[in-house]
Amino acid sequence: MRTRRPLVVIDALASLATSFKDIFPGSTTSSLSADELAAHVAELGPRAALKPKVLPLDERRLAALLYFDQPLPQAGLLIDLRRPVRVGDSHFARSFCRVFNDDLTHVTSARSLDEHWAALEQTRLRRAVARYLNSRPHKMSNWVRAMEDSMALTYEGRNVRHCLIIARKASQLVQKLQSKFIPLPGGLSIENALLKEKWIRTVVDGRRVALLASMQSGSIIGFISLAEVDRNEAALRYAPHETLVPVQAVLAHAAHDVALVTSPQSDLFILSGKGSVFQKSHGHWRVLDYEALHERISSRFREDVVIGVLRAAIDLAYERTGALFCLLDSNQELTDLVPDHGHPLAANSHLRRSLRGQNISVWAQRQVITAAAATDGAVVLDQDGSVLDIACMVSSPKEIARLGVREPSMPGARALAAWRASFRGVAINVSEDGPITVYERGAEIGRIG
Repeated sequence: MRTRRPLVVIDALASLATSFKDIFPGSTTSSLSADELAAHVAELGPRAALKPKVLPLDERRLAALLYFDQPLPQAGLLIDLRRPVRVGDSHFARSFCRVFNDDLTHVTSARSLDEHWAALEQTRLRRAVARYLNSRPHKMSNWVRAMEDSMALTYEGRNVRHCLIIARKASQLVQKLQSKFIPLPGGLSIENALLKEKWIRTVVDGRRVALLASMQSGSIIGFISLAEVDRNEAALRYAPHETLVPVQAVLAHAAHDVALVTSPQSDLFILSGKGSVFQKSHGHWRVLDYEALHERISSRFREDVVIGVLRAAIDLAYERTGALFCLLDSNQELTDLVPDHGHPLAANSHLRRSLRGQNISVWAQRQVITAAAATDGAVVLDQDGSVLDIACMVSSPKEIARLGVREPSMPGARALAAWRASFRGVAINVSEDGPITVYERGAEIGRIG
């Protein structure tokens, strides 16, 4: 049987670059030169031997270091997030790079087969998430794997969709929940609850009820009635779906608590009390940085408008429903954007007239706007979040011809429409596969999923 040569530097850097582009969509990567690497090692001094893995360079850039089982870094990767680096970015990048270095050391020293490295790649991000979330990452990784396995189960013909909250200080959380908590006597392990107890498959649906487990014992201790949890906290504005706001509200009590949630679309979400959200979709893990999108748009529009439109976009992405939202800089751009606006024989005229003037920052009105956004066409909003038009087709702006800009080749008609609309303000494209992309002036300025 042929063995593989030790993983060389260029292979490792390419693999690491691919991973970070997935973790931080929109980022760019490049290899550190020998001089740049030497400068970082000199700056670290004796700390270089402690293997810090990731260094913040400035407000936008990180450097990830690879050691190859040596006392000092042997190579490095420059990561430009193209946005401000937050504390959570550095912490998760450090967790991932630590796992990557451990894998690299193991494979390099063992002269492993290609299949070994590929197997490690399949679980690497899950292990990095577990390390980031918990001081005992092996247990957390096992619980995440059990949740993944439970998604293949059914109960009376329906797919199982568990919701599990794991509390570091469970007794304190129980006190805060008060009557919202119902104890479960017995010492049922997390793995057995998720995979072997059939009655749990129907009781714990993630909408009404969640399981509560102790992080210390790894056992289920009871149920949480989600319907009674307060939803009105500003910090909870970007749960993966509006129905998961109560789950995130429970996590708000402690930074080290974690929730594992499966969606009807067979995605797995991990929410932490730190505010981080991870998603496994189509076999790939992603970091969902909702706040990054918020920051990109909030300088242009009011806070309540930004929260409203992103809440609608994120809910539709969770539901795997495509949509397009256009926030106009000026209402005067409307007739250029939507040629048939106000025409008595325009398509979808009844819907368009009925929703005109409804505001996306008002909860009740947003529910109808979000539902109507699934109709073929765009949702066009003014600076105050009011609907100017909906379920309408957008045209190529006259400005493109004047600037001599060619329309790019886009993956779909909705993406091209978003690119066109972005010349009049900000356009948010929600793909049916889940990703959300934000465009401004023909350029992609943000993406999650």
